[in-house]
Formats: sequence, structure tokens, C-alpha cells
Amino acid sequence: MRKRNAKSLYVIKSCEAELKDIEEKKKSETKSLYVVRTEDEVVNKYSDLIYDFVDNPGIFILITRDKNFYQSVKSAIVLSLGIEQEYIKVVPDLTRAAEVLQFFIEKDVKPFLFMEHCLDSELTLSFLRFVRSSYKKKGIKVAVLSRELNKDRLFQFFEEGADSFLKKPASINAVIQKIAFMLKPQCEADSLVQEAREHVEAHRFEEAVSVAESVLHKWPKNAAAMVVLGDAKKGLAKRQEALNAYVSAERNSDNYLEPLQKIVMIHAEDDNKPEALKYLVKLDRMSPLNCNRKIKIAELHFDQGDPLSAEKYFDCAIHSAQEEALSVVGEMSLDIAELAAAHDPKMATKYYRQSLDFVKSSKSQMAMNIYNRLGISLRKQGLWHEAVEAYAEAARFAPGDENIQYNMALAYTDAKKYPEGAEKMSQALGINPEMYKGNPDIAYNMGETFFKARKLREAKQCLKHLHEISPGYKDCEDMLAKAGGNGRATGVSA
Repeated sequence: MRKRNAKSLYVIKSCEAELKDIEEKKKSETKSLYVVRTEDEVVNKYSDLIYDFVDNPGIFILITRDKNFYQSVKSAIVLSLGIEQEYIKVVPDLTRAAEVLQFFIEKDVKPFLFMEHCLDSELTLSFLRFVRSSYKKKGIKVAVLSRELNKDRLFQFFEEGADSFLKKPASINAVIQKIAFMLKPQCEADSLVQEAREHVEAHRFEEAVSVAESVLHKWPKNAAAMVVLGDAKKGLAKRQEALNAYVSAERNSDNYLEPLQKIVMIHAEDDNKPEALKYLVKLDRMSPLNCNRKIKIAELHFDQGDPLSAEKYFDCAIHSAQEEALSVVGEMSLDIAELAAAHDPKMATKYYRQSLDFVKSSKSQMAMNIYNRLGISLRKQGLWHEAVEAYAEAARFAPGDENIQYNMALAYTDAKKYPEGAEKMSQALGINPEMYKGNPDIAYNMGETFFKARKLREAKQCLKHLHEISPGYKDCEDMLAKAGGNGRATGVSA
């Protein structure tokens, strides 16, 4: 690993105080911390890219209050890559983020933003729009953070200018790879498309055409290359050829917003309202949460003499705004529940249920996560029956998640309902037969549940593995001895 030429960055005292506050508090909130040992291969493969970024100089700005995420980034940047901690700034709100961003821009330090998708009970879309409109030519990279975003919300953030998305909790390796992939494309086609885009931005349109066509010669269905070819043709005032390129890109991609956006733009510039409306409707189907677009569609329907369709889209715009507000409140309730869970499971249950009131109508990953966490909270209170019901709801959203079946089994075991617990353990293993491998706690819990349900073959399988990886773990040997070698148990409690 090469040695960097360390440079001093400007220190913002209040920003450092916020970072210190996160450091002091993180010890009490590490239960869900997801930081794994960094793979040397990942560090060695991407380190130079990240070193070059900070040496230019660049700065990582974390717009978050998530102490676990900060710890993952710190472990990736400082501990694994050996970069000074001053290259990470943490800010807890959007007002402060705007000030910090402006400070570094004025000092010619390039920001790389990790930004929560929701802060202070509102989506961060307006801040993303501010970044993109205020610093168009600064090349700021923005990664949006969330536990889970459905496709529609994800598309909404991409439309407003997000470069990528990072799901939390994030491992050290995931953080390093995300940064590297955003700084520089990692495959030949993407790298060449990026080169062509840079030519377009510099108004070197002929060069952009040449590079884009070379990509399409090798990868004929590369929609991104078609888009940049269209941009170059448009720059050369060959508007029909540009439109043809955008249309080809749209036909060769299923979940790519940019071709449709470019087509709408050309038709709008040409005042071709019927075609603009046609592709706006297509764009709305793909990314349905953009309220402003629905209003524009309604306006065009009025122009076409169709007030009924206009009314439909006005109603849809209002409904989307209401759904957005409910989603944000649900996210806030979930944050409150997570904070309460470490101190008061009963209080956490209250806020988990409140969060579910806002999101349970959506068959989303978030609803599944909340039901699962609600079940854990109820188990801590000894309310096993209610916990099973919560896990069952979580399983309805994610029938292929072995962890939900496992948690349900633990609830049954808590209630001494061993046959039911063993059935759920078997279902978990049916989804992931390796689930207990290398994990003493899971191996023990499965072995104990199977043992008490008189499922001795399954019990011995788990307990023998436990004995191999963690000899002397609790009463593992005692249960193995009682299970016996002939499939008969002695002294097994029902």
C-alpha cells in the first residue's frame, strides 16, 4: 500500500464537536453495529482511488445522526485505509450541512456526501435539489442512506440527482466499495461512457461521439452509451439523431430513467406537447412519486382539452404527497422505537406499532423489518403470543427470510411450545441449511429447541457442530449425552 502525502484540512470546530459527541455516545448504542473485518483484497484493490480523492483534496461529509454508520465509515477510512480522521466530517442536520458544504467548496475541497434519505421528519430531496442546482459543475458525489428504500422512492432520489444508494447497516467493505465505485466506474464499458460524458461536458462533441460509438460497437445494447451519444449529437445540433439515440436507449432498458427524461426535454424544447405528454406519462409510470411531474401532466391534459384526465393526475399528486408524509412520519417513529428499545422494550413496542400504522399498507421491506423488531421487543417482555403474531406478519412480507422463522421459533421456545418451535427451526433451516454454522448462539438455540421437542437427529446435528466450534459451551455436552447414540433420549423435558 503506497504512502500518502498527507495534507491538512481546514477544521470547523463545531463540526468536530458534533463528531466528538457521536464518539462519546456510540458505546451505549452498538447493539446493531454492523462492522466486519475489512478484507485485505478490498483495501488493496480500491485504496489508491480513495487516496487520490482525499489528496486532491476531498472530504467525506456524513449528513446523519446514525452513530453506527459513522463508526463504519471511520473504520473504513481511518482504521483500514490509514487516512486522517479530519477527512471525515459529521453534521446532524441539513442547515448545518449547507454551511459545511459551502465552506469546503470555497476552499476548493471536493465534498463526497453520505446523506440520510430522511432527517427531522422530512425527506432530504429538497437538500439534494439544492446541492445539484447550486454546485452543478463541482462534481459532488451523493450517496443516499437508508435501511430500506422501495423502488419508487429510489427512483425519486435518482431523478433529483443522487449518484448511488447505500443500505444500512453497512459493513466496512461495503463503504469502501461504494466510495470506489462512485469515484470511478469499475468496468470497461462504464469507464468509457464516463469518458464520453466528460467530453460532452467540455463541449468536445465529436470526441464524445467517437467514444460512444466505440462502446456501442462492442456492446450494442448499452443504453448509457446511447444516451451520451444522444447528448453529443444534440450538442452538434443534430436533434433528430439525438432523439433517435434517446429512443433507442429507452427501448433497450427497463429501469433507466435518463432516456425518458432526455426525450421529454427534446419534445418540450420543440413545443411538441402531445409527444412530451406521452413520454411524461411513461416516466410517471416508472417513477410515480414525483408530484410536480403529475401536476405538469395534468397541465398538458388541460392543453389537450381533457379536464377529466387532468383531475385524475391532480388527485394523484395530492395522494403521493400524503403518502410521502406518512412514510416520513413512519420513519421517525421507527427511529424513536430503536432508541427506546435499548432502555425500555414496552415503550419501544408503542413506537414500533405507531410506525407500522404508517407503513403497514405497503408490502415493503420496512414493514417486514418493523414487524420483526416488534416481535423482538415483545419477546423481551415475555409476551410470546403477541411476538409470534408479529413475526407471522413479518413472514408474510418476507416468506424467504430464515431469521424471521428463527425468531418465531425462539418465541415458541420461550413459551415452552417446543414442537412449534422445532417446526419453525426446521423451516429456517429449510431456507438456509447453513444458518447455524459458525455461530455458537444459533447452534445452541436450535439444538436446545430440537432436543426439547424430541427431534434428536436434528438436535445432535446442531449440538455436534457446536461442540466442534465451541467446546464446553453451556450444557451442550450434557444434552448430547442425554440424546444418546441410539436416537433415544433420557431425561428430556417435554
